[in-house]
Amino acid sequence: MKIRHDFHIHTSLSLCADESATVENYVKTARDLGLTHLGFSNHFWDEKIKTDMPFYIPQNLSHLLLLKPELARCSDPSIKLYFGCETEYDPVRRDVAITEETAQQFDFILVPNSHTHIVMPNEYYQPYQKHVDFMIRAYEDILNSPVSRYITAIAHPFEAVGCPYDYTILIDRITDDCFKRLFSQTAEKGIAIEINVDSMHDKTDAQIASCAQMRMFQIAKECGCKFLFGSDAHNNKAHSSYAHADLVASLLELNEQHILGMALS
Repeated sequence: MKIRHDFHIHTSLSLCADESATVENYVKTARDLGLTHLGFSNHFWDEKIKTDMPFYIPQNLSHLLLLKPELARCSDPSIKLYFGCETEYDPVRRDVAITEETAQQFDFILVPNSHTHIVMPNEYYQPYQKHVDFMIRAYEDILNSPVSRYITAIAHPFEAVGCPYDYTILIDRITDDCFKRLFSQTAEKGIAIEINVDSMHDKTDAQIASCAQMRMFQIAKECGCKFLFGSDAHNNKAHSSYAHADLVASLLELNEQHILGMALS
C-alpha cells in the first residue's frame, strides 16, 4: 500500500533540528510525495514534571505552542496537519513526562522507550542485557502509565537512539514471547507501533527486508497492533528516502485495516 502519512516530524522548535525544518518546507515536500497527513511531534517535557535534563527544560508547552501560528499559516486543503509531541519516558518516576491536563492540548502523542542516550545511565550500555532490560521496563511503564490513554504510538520501539554500538544486537536478544506479551498489551491499550524509516535511509531493499525490526513488526501485526509511519525528520531532506515506508508496508503485507485510523481520515 501507499503510505500517505508521516506522524514523526520535528521542526526547528526541537533543539536538535536545523533551520530548514519548517512547516512550510515540509508541506511543499508532502505535496511532491503525495502525503496527505503530517503530524508535527517536537520534543517535549511537561514543565509540571521536574527534570534536571538540560535538553528538555526549555522544550515546554509554551515553547511548542509557538508552532500553532505556523500551522495555521501553512494550511493546505490537500494536507491535514496535526499538532503533536514526542514526549519522554521519565526513569526517575518510571512514568511518562506529561500530565493528563497537558496531554489534552495535543492532537497526538508519541512516547519512545528507546531514548536511552538521554534517560539511561551510561553504565547500562554493558552488558547488552542490562540495556535490553531497561528498554523493556520503560516500555512496560509507558503502557501502565495513568496517561497511557492519551498515547498515540510508541516511537521507534527498541531502536536505541544514539547507541554506541549496533542496536539491532539488542532487538535480537528480545524473544518472540517477550514481544508477544508487550505487543498484546499494546494492542489492548489501543496504542500504535511506529515504523520509523529514519533507521532505514541508508539501507538497500534487501537489507531492509532482513533487518531486525521486521521480526518485531511482524509480531506486532500478529498481536493486532495498529501502525503509524514516521520519518523522524529533523531537516528538510529527511523525506528523500520516505519511499522505504511503502517498501516496509509491502513486506509486512499491510493494508488500511493495519494503519491507525487518524492517518487515514
